[in-house]
Amino acid sequence: MGKAESALGEVSSASVPDDLVALPTMPYRERPEELPLDVEECRTALWMVQGNITEAAKILKTTSQRLRRFVKSSPYLTSEMAEAADRMVDIAESNVLDALTDSEDPSRRDTMSRFVLTNIGKARGWGTGTGGGLNIKNNGGTIVVQWADGTAIGQDDSKTIEGDYEDVGQDHVRISEAK
Repeated sequence: MGKAESALGEVSSASVPDDLVALPTMPYRERPEELPLDVEECRTALWMVQGNITEAAKILKTTSQRLRRFVKSSPYLTSEMAEAADRMVDIAESNVLDALTDSEDPSRRDTMSRFVLTNIGKARGWGTGTGGGLNIKNNGGTIVVQWADGTAIGQDDSKTIEGDYEDVGQDHVRISEAK
């Protein structure tokens, strides 16, 4: 099929099946309700826009509601939609790898590393905290300092910081040391 121009831009032949049917010329602005949708035409339109039902409906000159109902009633089209989504994930994973190995843009590489570790790396313990490494809780005048997972910091819990604190919202406090 080569490359096809879709409503969302150019679609590479590597991202679509090679057995799609050609779409007929449709001499009307909106497909008449009495003209049934064709499974293979719907499949082609869906692949042209990588599964975007609203954009496929525009190609088929029908409403997105009608096309969505038709797709949901067809196990064949539902599986094609799932395959299109899987292929998009494959492309996204390639982009992630490209960003992770970008030696020319360390900021891009570092940003993607953070994304991978906090999302994909959760199984290895990355990104499971609350965002900060330290929680400070006020329990009736006593400030308890602990790690985000609730464990105490250090062995000696008897040291006290003298001073005033101010509640600044969102479970955060500002501590001013006594003079």
